[in-house]
Amino acid sequence: MPRISMSVAGTEKLSRKLQSDQYQRKARRIVKRNGADLSDKTKNNMSRVYTGHYEWKKGRGKVFVKPTGATSKSVTVQIKNGGYSASVGAHTKYSPYLEMGTRFMAKRPALIPAFRTQGQIFIKDLKSIIND
Repeated sequence: MPRISMSVAGTEKLSRKLQSDQYQRKARRIVKRNGADLSDKTKNNMSRVYTGHYEWKKGRGKVFVKPTGATSKSVTVQIKNGGYSASVGAHTKYSPYLEMGTRFMAKRPALIPAFRTQGQIFIKDLKSIIND
């Protein structure tokens, strides 16, 4: 799956604040909470967007196939870099095709919209450390 990441520019004030143990703990909590929220938003989007599909069955023609929920169940959050980084992703082989689409099927984005929404919240949370 293509990697989508976020970086925050102008972090000098934040870097100075993170010299303190108190603000390091706050930053790690922010990363952990936003990672969990991103995972939840992604799963909610998946339940809304992945509604099933039609598939050709020999002798029956086109048949509607209900979603199994495997992609939603495969979403994980990994906290890395001592708590300063969170990685959220779906781990089915076909999840990139659902997210980005193919020439045979339209895209059904779930992770990207969740990332855009949660990214703004994450930046606001980091700014609260700076303004603290």
